[in-house]
Amino acid sequence: MELSNKGALQSWIRNATSRLDASAPDGLSPAVESGQILPDFCRGWIIFNVIVMAEMLAIVITLVVPRYIVSPYLLQNLLLISLYVQWVALSGTAVLCVTRRYLNKLPKLQAIGMAYVLLLGATWLVTECTIWMLWLTGEISSLRPEWYSHLHIVTITISAFVYALLLRYFVAKHELKQATLSEERTRTQAMLSRIRPHFVFGSMNIIASLIRSDPVKAESAIEDMADLFRMMLNQEETLVPVKNEIDVAKKYLTIERLRLDERLRIDWDIGKFPRKAVMPVLTLQPLLENAIRHGIEPIPAGGTITVRLSEQGDKIYIKIMNPIPRVRAKRTEDSHSMSLDDIRLRFRNHYGDAAKLEFGEEGDQFIVTVVLPTRKEQS
Repeated sequence: MELSNKGALQSWIRNATSRLDASAPDGLSPAVESGQILPDFCRGWIIFNVIVMAEMLAIVITLVVPRYIVSPYLLQNLLLISLYVQWVALSGTAVLCVTRRYLNKLPKLQAIGMAYVLLLGATWLVTECTIWMLWLTGEISSLRPEWYSHLHIVTITISAFVYALLLRYFVAKHELKQATLSEERTRTQAMLSRIRPHFVFGSMNIIASLIRSDPVKAESAIEDMADLFRMMLNQEETLVPVKNEIDVAKKYLTIERLRLDERLRIDWDIGKFPRKAVMPVLTLQPLLENAIRHGIEPIPAGGTITVRLSEQGDKIYIKIMNPIPRVRAKRTEDSHSMSLDDIRLRFRNHYGDAAKLEFGEEGDQFIVTVVLPTRKEQS
């Protein structure tokens, strides 16, 4: 690519910008739109919760049902009813464990309706099996005792009510998650528009000045800018591989060095990460932008930004250090600056209280520390 003057450069930039704008993702990503309604019922903690809730229901039924219907003894009543309720509950859990993958591929209403039918079917089957077991052990003389219909009606009625509440809870939780991810998507898009104009225009001016003196370097700088914006605009997921975040950060710093030259020095210390480890999109870039704006730019001689990333146990640790200017400029809220509070809020949306963002001064260094739970891409 040969560029002979600033007019050609500006024309190329306009064309590239329009192409990038056209490729920017709109709305929720497929991963967000196809969010799973039903959780993984094969997980141990969910099974434990089912057992606890089923036992609570068994206690309530024991206290409500007259003793003579099952047994004249309260403890024996509780044991028999608990056994029956647990069997019903765990059978339904097993059904959802097996069918979850299929159900989550269906539209929301179909998935909930199908799950409801499967749960009621499992309940009916368990009731029938219970009657057969009583008949085989000689506890009853007929497969159709006088209380046969009553047992089915009571069991199905209680189960229908409990399952309806449970599935309604899953729908509400799913809708809340969708709203949270939609908000996160909006915040990510807002961050893409918050790239500071003086970063973009300053880089353009540097490139324009290089056209005559060093065309090869100017071409390389333009390609770096295009790569940076392409990488950022193509991030459709809210969680991306750690390697992608590091690549975006390095491209960003390469462009910033065009503007700041030798004033900006970077010391990278990157540990090993699992290949599928992920973190929220645009985690590093806004942290580095703040470090440059408040640490490097106010110092005439510039300084060194230290970036450390590592994984320890089930946590990802990020530490960014920048020098503190002797004379500090008054900070003002700027629509083009990403505040640490905004970043902390994004982490909270993803991880709740499991993520931490702390910052403070140590000597002549301003240090930002981020701790994120390790997550991996879904295969």
